Amino acid sequence: MKPPRIPSIFKLSQYNEYKRFHYEPRTFDEQKERLAKRKLEIEKELEREKRLGKNYESHLRESIHNSWSKRETRRQKRNSSIRLLLILAALLLLVYYIYAKFEKLDIPL
Repeated sequence: MKPPRIPSIFKLSQYNEYKRFHYEPRTFDEQKERLAKRKLEIEKELEREKRLGKNYESHLRESIHNSWSKRETRRQKRNSSIRLLLILAALLLLVYYIYAKFEKLDIPL
């Protein structure tokens, strides 16, 4: 059988020390993050260049072409979204104009 627990105010001093927490605030350094990302990209590029050897130039052309086509796709998506918003705005204005016309004539819809 265990002896009863002593309340915490009566504990010995070695047990009564404050617990210390180690707090380091996290900070975000955008320039440092970009630099680390760029270094990683360059290392991958150098590794790929060593691995591909003579085929590296054709691979580089292909990757540039792919990145340009991705940009073009993004541009097309943005343009189609803008076009859709303009069409919706024009339709809303047309409906409002027709509704206002019928309001003046006192014709129920």
